[in-house]
This record gives sequence, structure tokens and C-alpha cells, in this order.
Amino acid sequence: MKDATWLIAAVLALGLGAVAAHEDDTLQGDELQQAQHSRDFAARKVCQGQAFEWADDKTLVCYRERP
Repeated sequence: MKDATWLIAAVLALGLGAVAAHEDDTLQGDELQQAQHSRDFAARKVCQGQAFEWADDKTLVCYRERP
């Protein structure tokens, strides 16, 4: 079940990253900043509060904390 959860999270992250990357091409100023904040908001939700990093416009990396 956990494997399926990570797969779903990865697919969602890729989709959100693609949308955000497309938005970055057309937005400027405040709109661009809002889009970046919403992308980070989505990443925090997908990664369930864990640390994350955008490797590129379409790749979200969620880090697992070690016990």
C-alpha cells in the first residue's frame, strides 16, 4: 500500500510540475511569484510535510526523514 501511495504522489508531483512549468513561461512579476508559492504549497501536500526539492521544472523529490 505504501508503494502505491508513493507512486500516486510522484504522478501528482509530475503533473503539478508540468502545469507550473507551463505557467512560468507566461507569467511575470506578482503572478509568477504566486505560481511558485502555489507549486511549493502543492509540493508540501504531496510530500506530506517532509522536506522536498524541485530538481527541475517537472521533477519533485520528496525526502524521507531517517529514524
